[in-house]
Amino acid sequence: MIDFHLDAFAFQNHISSDPQNLGAVELEITPKSDDIQLWQEFQAGNETAYATIYRNNVSLLYGYGQKLINDKELVKDCIQDLFVEIWNNKHKLAKVKSIKSYLLKSIRRKLIAESIKRRKTYSDSPLSSYLKLHTNPSAELKLIEKQQFDAQQRKLKKGMNNLTDRQREAVHLKYYFQLSYAEIAEVMALSTKGAYKLMGRSIHFLRKHMADTFLG
Repeated sequence: MIDFHLDAFAFQNHISSDPQNLGAVELEITPKSDDIQLWQEFQAGNETAYATIYRNNVSLLYGYGQKLINDKELVKDCIQDLFVEIWNNKHKLAKVKSIKSYLLKSIRRKLIAESIKRRKTYSDSPLSSYLKLHTNPSAELKLIEKQQFDAQQRKLKKGMNNLTDRQREAVHLKYYFQLSYAEIAEVMALSTKGAYKLMGRSIHFLRKHMADTFLG
């Protein structure tokens, strides 16, 4: 399992700007030439391309899946089913602009459906269940003292827990998984404008919540 951690100081640098203005020209997902070629080879039945898609995305999907539901075995089963399905239906699948966002959207939909079938409650796992607060002291101590950093992490953790489920998921996708706003919109079934607004509300809340820590 890959541990995902959030550097509170670096995150503050991200949220210091209004997300409504970040990447304002980003109106749609920019097609990635490597993704396009890889997807075409996969659809043509190239097993090496298929294996590459799996290898490049399986850890990402596993990490994201555990943010949505706290059931490791269900996440693993859904990932396996997803890759079997896309291989069996490769000739029928549409062209994709971003393999990563396509797979994230697909696993999200599958996990929600399977959770309902198994009578599990769908929600983002609490931040404390996966934010291990693992840090890289050699890098982070150059920015702040350890005591201050720990206080910032606690403040960020509390702020994240006070976000709504969808706000928290949007922050995960943007800062943990490095998705663009257009990709976030695709994964969460929003318009790109809606993704900006959702992130804007999230960042506004976190900025306000954390201000006394970073400015104090």
